[in-house]
Amino acid sequence: MCVTGSFTARAQRPDPAFDRLSLALDAAPVDPIACAMTLDEALGEAATLLDEADRGEFTPWLLSRVIDLATQFPAEERLQWHVGKLIAIAGDRQESLACWRSMTQRFPSSFKILPEYLKAMSEALDAETAGAILAGYLPAPEAPANDAEALLAARCFLALGRKAEARKILDGRGGGGAFEAEFAAERARLLKDEGRYGDAAQTLEQAGGREDREITAAVHLFGAAGHDGPPSVAALQAILDDALATRRARPPRRAGRRIGGVVLIGGTLGGGGAERQLVNSATGLQKETGERDGRIGGPVSIFCRKLDTRRANDFYLPRLEQAGIRVADYLAAPPWGGLPNSRSREELRALVALLPPRMREGIVHLTETLRYEAPDIVQIWQDGMIFAAGLAALLAGVPRIVLNVRTMPPNARRDRQKPEQHVLYRGLLSAEGVTLVANSAIAARAYEEWLELSPGSVAVIANGVEPLPTEGSDEELARWQAFDQRTGGGFTLGGVMRLDENKRPLFWLEICAALAKRVPDARFILAGSGPLREAARGYAQDQGIGERTLLVGRSAHIGFWLERMDAVALTSRHEGVPNALIEAQLSGLPVVSTPAGGAAEAVAPIAANRLLRDADHPDSGEAAAHLEELAGRREAEREADRIALRQWAGRHFAMDRMIERTIDLFADQETGI
Repeated sequence: MCVTGSFTARAQRPDPAFDRLSLALDAAPVDPIACAMTLDEALGEAATLLDEADRGEFTPWLLSRVIDLATQFPAEERLQWHVGKLIAIAGDRQESLACWRSMTQRFPSSFKILPEYLKAMSEALDAETAGAILAGYLPAPEAPANDAEALLAARCFLALGRKAEARKILDGRGGGGAFEAEFAAERARLLKDEGRYGDAAQTLEQAGGREDREITAAVHLFGAAGHDGPPSVAALQAILDDALATRRARPPRRAGRRIGGVVLIGGTLGGGGAERQLVNSATGLQKETGERDGRIGGPVSIFCRKLDTRRANDFYLPRLEQAGIRVADYLAAPPWGGLPNSRSREELRALVALLPPRMREGIVHLTETLRYEAPDIVQIWQDGMIFAAGLAALLAGVPRIVLNVRTMPPNARRDRQKPEQHVLYRGLLSAEGVTLVANSAIAARAYEEWLELSPGSVAVIANGVEPLPTEGSDEELARWQAFDQRTGGGFTLGGVMRLDENKRPLFWLEICAALAKRVPDARFILAGSGPLREAARGYAQDQGIGERTLLVGRSAHIGFWLERMDAVALTSRHEGVPNALIEAQLSGLPVVSTPAGGAAEAVAPIAANRLLRDADHPDSGEAAAHLEELAGRREAEREADRIALRQWAGRHFAMDRMIERTIDLFADQETGI
């Protein structure tokens, strides 16, 4: 039940709502008698769906379903809170901001909504703006007038990461009153995160609050104090210490001239760039197994966390099946190899119970599977899966573990930071046979700095990309012909991206609108899907370019669409080395991109290409001016550009070169520390 209090919300009424929750609530009200479930059932389902999204399985359907639940109980704050969390996970910062802002008006006495609104404000704009908003609700948050304002202020400060100010408020409150248990819970949470488990338990006990099982387990396993972080970090360190001692006592065997089984581990086989590189690597390694003098004996397998068709997590599965590569969903493996209650695992089970859910399920489902498979090599793709599967591979005793990262490290992205990451990476890289590899020099150097590694510790293997086939489906051909007939030709700017907050499709459309003012016959093709697809459609209409913009959606025939473009623009906030830029240049197309991550390493240094000056605050006018120049180039100049771009991309991102470098790395037993 939500705690309510007596503070007065002083914020002004927001602009007309454009978030999906508010729009749904403003529609015809639901007759409560017609509700097909109880409130408790709705809350239970909403919690389950949010947990699914938290584990990395967000889909638009999850959000739509929880909005539906919230509209059935429009006065229930907790259901709307679940919607807000899902919109935040979807990645649309502006909609998230609007949703929480609207909720502050519907629930002005909530102790949960305002902190979420301020957190969204901080992420969408900056902490200073969020602090000003807080002052609009509480003119003196550092000196609250009563317990209700004190609890709200403390939670707001915690949401903004201002722990010292929150602690000062919390330490000055308690000792009775209606909010004693809430103050104790917040103090205990701070103490727990600081590693003071005994003090956290005592705080709850003195306030007569409910026992926190995580804190109780931490005190039992690790003692009362003297730890560097929350129980999850202490548990992770204990598991790492034991696994590393075992590996030192029984060093892994070194791979010979011919490497045996290889398992590549990824989150899904969805249609993203990292997934495409995983598939390229697997198919390239598989070809080696068929060569008489090949260095990979095989088998080559892929283990994914999720392969369900409903969420399009099996996009590349047909290609792998055609190549004869075994693909498995590791969550389908029996927990603990079918022996969950083995006495030898009692202590490990107690520690694993304190780990984050994704890491916990990786150990439970994957460790014994890898022991049974006994591959020579496990290559784990991307930070999320390293977090989920890295420790499982170490516990399974895999001789050679390669951690493959594709973008900048977690410390560069606040939304991806977890307290366990630094300990996990440092621990894994201290083990013999474990190596970290990036696909760009800039990312490699950033990981070295974050993990305090010596220069050159992180290997660099550039992406391997092949020219895409240009065939399309009959349906796609019909869509193109209708669009071409409607727009009548003209310079065609393209984009290939996931439609989410990171890729910024609305800014891509802003560039299109700016270009349309300079080149009236310009037209625009955007291939990709994601949570911002409908927002992109509406934005194109608002900018007056809706009729000249084709939103392709998810396509298995990107080469078909590239053939119909004259240039490609990419507008990411964060990147590794974008396949979209490489594939565009392999198709002979000039590119315009923000300088995010390793994007600069994927852009040929020729005049037809353009890197914008700033990734955080890019200028659509700068992009449009360059594209206008491209639109005015003569055909001879365009043909010279096409030749130069294809040659450069083919030379720097050859598939054979990537596979050769990957096998060399597999055979090298050097560690990262």
